[in-house]
Amino acid sequence: MFTELDTAAPSLEADAFVRGERPRRLSLSAFRGSWIVLTLGARRADVLELSKLEEAFAADGAVVLAATPDDRHEVETRYEDEPVRFPILAGVEERRRLTMIVDPGGVIRHVGLHRTARETLARLETLLLPGALAA
Repeated sequence: MFTELDTAAPSLEADAFVRGERPRRLSLSAFRGSWIVLTLGARRADVLELSKLEEAFAADGAVVLAATPDDRHEVETRYEDEPVRFPILAGVEERRRLTMIVDPGGVIRHVGLHRTARETLARLETLLLPGALAA
């Protein structure tokens, strides 16, 4: 998966698990117009950590998504009783633990390896500062 800064976000479409909703396919492009925090190769601990800060990301205008190589059934079984409200994309073959922040125009503004949710939130807030993208 292509993850270079200041380039277009990858076209990503996958089956998604959203607790309490019917199965559906989601694409990254469906969230264009919003900041997107996408964690690839997400593990259970990553997803649960993001869910604790989901409201803080939303307060900054960001949508949180997680992606895992696990199939949708595995994802549903793992998270059906967890307090995770954001979509988890299943069957995404990126196994590296990467976090991307994509701006509302669909451009990658941050890529981090093994970033915690707090570190990612801090980076998002830095990107939102006036003039941050002009630097």
